[in-house]
Amino acid sequence: MKLLHLEITRHDWSREHCACGRSATHVADDLMRLARADESSGFGTEIFEGHVFVSSFVHEPAVPVVSVALAALADDVSDYARAKFLELLLFLVGDDGRSERAEREGRDLAAECAAAAKPGIWLLYAEIFSGRRADAVASAYETLSLIEEDEERLDLARVAAGELLPWDLR
Repeated sequence: MKLLHLEITRHDWSREHCACGRSATHVADDLMRLARADESSGFGTEIFEGHVFVSSFVHEPAVPVVSVALAALADDVSDYARAKFLELLLFLVGDDGRSERAEREGRDLAAECAAAAKPGIWLLYAEIFSGRRADAVASAYETLSLIEEDEERLDLARVAAGELLPWDLR
């Protein structure tokens, strides 16, 4: 998990304002816990509720969390953790609202999250074609449908992926 650790340490989490009102240093710890999670751990994305997002609104730590999620996809994490990072990524780029703090600062965190995710499109395409887990494939495709600017490429990938995609995404 060297890539993931590298990306986590690259950010100054103490300067990020968590939705819980504290600094986001605990978010970095939770990201490492998620990276080590497996099916039996029961650890999932709900731990980020009230910190990285509240209901449908992302908060300040969401932007660096996107880059950490992409690092996890490039790293050696369990298939379970990979699926959870993809679920988290989809939630962060699919946000349709703004936190009050971001609104006051004139920030569009959803757009910032989408912009942070775009450099990782090939990781998302690779996840689709890996076929490791149906939930991971679905999250990767849905995330791409939100950030991929080349609709023709996405459509070609959808057709080529065929039965790797859930029936409702084919």
